[in-house]
Amino acid sequence: MDPLIALLAAITGYLSGSISFARVIAGIVAPGEDISGVQVAVPGREARITSTTISATTVRLNLGTRYGCLTSILDMLKAFIPAMVLKIWQPSMPYYLIAAAMATIGHNWPVYHRFVGGRGLSPVLGGFLALDWIGTLITNLIGMVVGIQRKNALLYSGLGIVLMIPWVWFRSQDLMALLYVVFMNVIYWTSMIPELREYARLQREGELAAFREARQLRVIREGREDRIDNFTLASLMDRIKGTFKRE
Repeated sequence: MDPLIALLAAITGYLSGSISFARVIAGIVAPGEDISGVQVAVPGREARITSTTISATTVRLNLGTRYGCLTSILDMLKAFIPAMVLKIWQPSMPYYLIAAAMATIGHNWPVYHRFVGGRGLSPVLGGFLALDWIGTLITNLIGMVVGIQRKNALLYSGLGIVLMIPWVWFRSQDLMALLYVVFMNVIYWTSMIPELREYARLQREGELAAFREARQLRVIREGREDRIDNFTLASLMDRIKGTFKRE
């Protein structure tokens, strides 16, 4: 492995990942509006989930699902594009894995924004798509199905990332690819510790079931009007059931 190319891959990936598309989208759609963090509650209940990230999720909760999805796609591309360029250029070397990993680190700790970023889900998926797009689609589809069925947001977003570990090992037995996937799991779940603590607190307070069963969530925005978010796992399950009933 050429150390200069490896360094170039690391720097390119990190600087690309540090681009905060959440801030870019918010600045275009709602200039001057602060999306740095959000509180979410079930309508009619006092318990809240607090998040201090600036990510596609906070864009969705503040500005709507359309802009949240756009942010997520752009965040995936900022890891996918540099990784694919390196994979095409040096297909026999793992430089693209270095770029993909550093893009996630840049997303979580962006140099342009005092190292305050997101949790890394979208760039992790972008890097996984460069590594093995079939595996990424299959494992995340399984995670989404299980998460919706169990009404568990952690399974919905994170199970697919975990399942990539056995998928990569049994499909390719590539040690470097396996180490990359394991490292991405460590980065993602470590960054999710504040959210895991919030879920644990709700469990202790007996409020977690209410969040899992909610068809709507109230997004509390300090100094601004609250908005209602209809994109919950319970509502997704209702829509899926409704589709099968109509058929």
